[in-house]
Amino acid sequence: MTELLSKLNERQREAVLYFDSPLLILAGAGSGKTRVITYKIAYMVKELGFQPERVLAITFTNKAAREMKERVEGLLGKEAPVLVSTFHSFCVRLLRSHARRVGYSPNFVILDTDDKRRLIKEVLKELNLDSEQFNPSAISSVISNVKNGLFSLESAEVFYEKLKPVYDLYNRKLKEINALDFDDLLLYGREILSDPELKSYYSRFFQYVLIDEYQDTNRVQYEIAKALTEEKGNICVVGDEDQCIYSWRGANIDNILSFEKDFKNAKVIKLEKNYRCTGTILEAANAVIENNRLRKGKRLYTDNPKGQPIGLFRAESDLEEALFVAKTVKKLVNRGVKPSEIAVFYRTNSLSRVFEDALRREGIPYQIVGGVKFYERKEVKDILAYLRLSVFDSDVLSLFSILNTPKRGLGSAVEEKLRKIVEVEKRWDRALPELSSQLRLEKQKRAVEELYQLLVTLREKREELPPYDFVKFISTVTGYKDFLKSEYPDDWEQRLENVEELGNTLQEFAERSSLKGEELYAEFIASLTLSSDQDEIEEGSRVTLMTVHASKGLEFPVVFVTGLEEGTFPHVKSSETSQEVEEERRLFYVAVTRAKKQLFLSYSKRRRLFGSYRTMKPSRFISEIPSHLIREVERRGEKAQLKSAAPPSEAVKEKRPKIVFHKKFGKGVVRRVEGAGESAKVTAFFANYGEKTIIMKFLKVLG
Repeated sequence: MTELLSKLNERQREAVLYFDSPLLILAGAGSGKTRVITYKIAYMVKELGFQPERVLAITFTNKAAREMKERVEGLLGKEAPVLVSTFHSFCVRLLRSHARRVGYSPNFVILDTDDKRRLIKEVLKELNLDSEQFNPSAISSVISNVKNGLFSLESAEVFYEKLKPVYDLYNRKLKEINALDFDDLLLYGREILSDPELKSYYSRFFQYVLIDEYQDTNRVQYEIAKALTEEKGNICVVGDEDQCIYSWRGANIDNILSFEKDFKNAKVIKLEKNYRCTGTILEAANAVIENNRLRKGKRLYTDNPKGQPIGLFRAESDLEEALFVAKTVKKLVNRGVKPSEIAVFYRTNSLSRVFEDALRREGIPYQIVGGVKFYERKEVKDILAYLRLSVFDSDVLSLFSILNTPKRGLGSAVEEKLRKIVEVEKRWDRALPELSSQLRLEKQKRAVEELYQLLVTLREKREELPPYDFVKFISTVTGYKDFLKSEYPDDWEQRLENVEELGNTLQEFAERSSLKGEELYAEFIASLTLSSDQDEIEEGSRVTLMTVHASKGLEFPVVFVTGLEEGTFPHVKSSETSQEVEEERRLFYVAVTRAKKQLFLSYSKRRRLFGSYRTMKPSRFISEIPSHLIREVERRGEKAQLKSAAPPSEAVKEKRPKIVFHKKFGKGVVRRVEGAGESAKVTAFFANYGEKTIIMKFLKVLG
């Protein structure tokens, strides 16, 4: 263990060895906080004799939890079963053991975003409320905010005067179908720990609790942490108030600012040595964040070289800005930088389109984090719905989603009849036979009976077949391949490959897990619902495009922070109060400190908004960086190329790109064509594969 401690700096070592009272580790960006947490766990188990299964480490994403678990296992060996989990996954564990205490059975379903919206639509329909006035997505967000304690149900009714009956019926229906939404996991986890007997049991069971990213905790998560550790003060939290950027989803910066008040005799240790950034990038980050008042105060330093100045590009338009990014990326790649080492950040997802177009034109492969995720693709969700029905008898939301997928001739009248039956029967294995008995048309009656028998067969086969084979069986027995061919003739093969990939994913999950049968599938389905944007990042040589919020916890050698205009970043909706502006500044600080070696900033003097160009002012955050750290990027000899991207009179129109489809590579944008007819050589850019040259006869022209 002495050898391990020798790898830590003085402050890190102090944090690892301190156990006398509750501990707050203020860990600046790139200061090695994950190393401190993992070494502290290893020290507890190896030197202090803590039982690994009674050590709980909590973080905020599955990706972070996996990485922390791997690093702990690297120090202790795989035989050390330390529980590393997200808050939501931890609460799922509590609920599997104690669901009946809160009115559920252990075999509950966790709704994803689409499931939640579907259920809200049902509620609105039942209450005869107009779905245009009561937008399901907006209502979903409001319900989430109420559950997270951002505001009360009463105050929310100022905007939605009939919200209470919607809220009450929505929650009643959740219990009827034995389902919880994402926010319920925390609420019911807290409720379980409010039981004196269970609170005492778990606070005694866990010898030590470590919480990462503590600045991101909301009120409910804070109360869970308090319940687990209040009696013994056996808590260590790690966080950085300068990186608190999630208030819009309930994160409460007061939790970290008030730690010493909330936990008696608490000690604070600051980690201020940065191992990630160059001296220039770090000096810029320090200068910007010092403008905030809501902070405990620290100044990061580094032994890294000063590095290159920060590049600043003042674009005439958003198209010119995108072209600058794409051209610069291409130059970097030509000089040996891997595309995977480059990230492009923007404040909101809506800004990504121009960067995608520019990167495609330059033939640069990229991935978007936060776009359509693998598990949100139609074909994957369809097969998952059948999978869920084989596990959860009460998952009637999945029943409605596959009622006519593939088509069975069961129209809206049949669906409405089933809806009424479900209100009484609650389970598909009771509802479908009852529906069959009420139908008069022989064709519909037979279709319902076949669906019932299909689901019964799936329930039986689930126990017999290996996971990959079970997914393949679902696809075969439902006739899903033929359905894809008829519904999606242009890309059915690619969609079928996604179904097969789902089988691979499930098989890999099974091989990593000790669970079997129903428990295995229930755990797999829960893990999908609890995934985050960062879990979608794939390995490979592609530039990463993402919002700054999604970049938290990541790092890249080269970072572009784009759209730095007043109203864009800081965002127009977050500039009304000093607290909102401070959070936007923290968000900019997070963006800057993701860069290890090179940082480029850019803004547009004119940006297309709501169909027309508007004049923009540079972000205040640019002026907060000392001028000696910045080098302005000139257009040099690229003016002729850039003119076509600029919109001075909007008389110059961009040519519409020619789109082609390849059965393996998917949709691509044509770059050039050599020759004519079916033997012509077509060079096209495919988002997931980069630039490919293909004979014309193997392509289908889409536009």
